[in-house]
Amino acid sequence: MKRILIIGTALTVLRKYLEENDYDYIVLKDVLLTKFPEKKFKKRVVCDFSSKESILATVDSIKKPIDGVMATYENYILPAAWITEHLGLPGLPVQAAEACTDKFLMRSLFMNAPEKISPDFAIVENKEHLLSFAQSHSFPLILKPANLAKSLLVTKNRDIAELEKNYDQAMQDIDRIYKKYAPHRQPKLIIEEFLEGSIHSVDAFVDCDGKPHVLDQIVDYQTGYDIGFDDNFHYSRILPSTLSQSDREALKHCAELGVIALGIKNSAAHIEIIMTKEGARIVEIGARNGGYRDRMHKLANGIDIYQNTLLLAQGLKPQIQTKRNDPIAVLELFPKTAGNFEGIQNYEKLLALPSLTYVDVKAKPGSYIGKSSQGFKMAAVIMLHNADPQQFEEDLAFVNTQVLVSTS
Repeated sequence: MKRILIIGTALTVLRKYLEENDYDYIVLKDVLLTKFPEKKFKKRVVCDFSSKESILATVDSIKKPIDGVMATYENYILPAAWITEHLGLPGLPVQAAEACTDKFLMRSLFMNAPEKISPDFAIVENKEHLLSFAQSHSFPLILKPANLAKSLLVTKNRDIAELEKNYDQAMQDIDRIYKKYAPHRQPKLIIEEFLEGSIHSVDAFVDCDGKPHVLDQIVDYQTGYDIGFDDNFHYSRILPSTLSQSDREALKHCAELGVIALGIKNSAAHIEIIMTKEGARIVEIGARNGGYRDRMHKLANGIDIYQNTLLLAQGLKPQIQTKRNDPIAVLELFPKTAGNFEGIQNYEKLLALPSLTYVDVKAKPGSYIGKSSQGFKMAAVIMLHNADPQQFEEDLAFVNTQVLVSTS
């Protein structure tokens, strides 16, 4: 039985998958996410992730053998690379891991690609740097953390006044947000060109030779802006894509260039891309599977995402053959106005939809919720899937127009 080391924390669905597929596992649990670190569990070792030395010392205390290493959260991509290097296991090269978790380093490496694949950008060390970039580029401009996920603190700025306002707000919130969601990272902001176009994502599995095996299935996104919210969260992720075949091929080509530029190996890759008038441009690449992709691609395409990630962790080749092409959507719900959470409108009707596969209301009754740009996470998640495209479209239209987050 193969034994897998999961870094930082483990999704319940991943643990269940490992158990059902005859893998043993142990979780190297981040002490900051552990309510009772003094308690001993058979499949858990608590670790201080504040330094490389403490991480590797804890790994050395774990009974061997370890056959592979996995990290499913952005914060643990770099520690996982340190660990695989330390143990001599197939893994993401440390330099690539650093680039995949820091958009400034990432953008810098993209500049070495044979084609333009990303927007112009700059690090923001102070307001003077911010205004200098703004004076030499056209609005709108995007202000974002270099090393956070889930659109936290990301803002779209239409003029100088809005940019200064959002920068001041970000500086006010940044230490709190990093302490909560990325406690081992140094806060860092970048400013970059806004890319006008449709947003998509491509998932790939990069083998031990650095060859990207890119999925044919392109995921189409809608942002909060697309549905009339003044917020940059990803509202919907939908398969199959409505792009033309030539545009899908262009996105896959761009994804391959980005993966190669970062030097990714032995890893999944999640590439977010915008199709602009000038061509495909990469927003970011994560050295992990995209959010919800294990369920999306399994239900819609018959592709086993976790199986492929485990194959890469053992230095083996991925298997990404498609078995079907059903429609599926994952929607993250945010409030349009910040306030105390009252509930989800038409929740009972939502539960009766034929295409409803999954729903999770994360906000607690009466809790204060708000925009992703203010550091809040989604209030609810919905997944729809149906082999009948017409029924799927009807149910998706209902969610889009009738299922809303209520606040007071």
